[in-house]
Amino acid sequence: MLKTVFKSMVVTEAELVRAQLEGAGFHPTVLNEAQAGGLMVMAGGVESQVVVPEAELEAVRRYLTESKVVLDETAPSGVIPDGAVCPVHELAAVAACERCGTFLCAKCGSLGTPPLCEDCVARPDEARALPGWVKNTARLWALLWLGLPLLGVLVTLLLLARRGS
Repeated sequence: MLKTVFKSMVVTEAELVRAQLEGAGFHPTVLNEAQAGGLMVMAGGVESQVVVPEAELEAVRRYLTESKVVLDETAPSGVIPDGAVCPVHELAAVAACERCGTFLCAKCGSLGTPPLCEDCVARPDEARALPGWVKNTARLWALLWLGLPLLGVLVTLLLLARRGS
């Protein structure tokens, strides 16, 4: 009998856990993989599940608990793996960006609380304003799709009123 050890709405997360378990000598399988990659995810649909044989369940749970891989990505782990390097300065990492996880070294000017990489510091939190041409194109489409049929109805009503008099 198979037992679930990990669930995710993102197929790649489930595949990552499956690959990690296979590398450790376990026999995992991903269920609902085909459905979870489509539109059902956007609608809050199907979860992907990593399952293992019941005989391996306790060993797998122990392995995942002791693993340094963060499975749920709800918060940064705060653990910097040995050998992690800042991609900008190529020095040993002392922190990780809270938004994207990029490793940061002591030379990074964006180190702070919370630590953020240069890209995330430059990226605004709020949505970008739409360019003027996008707004004007949307207005034109609205005019064509709503205005022309209404104009056609008005012309038809005028012709019917003339015809009746």
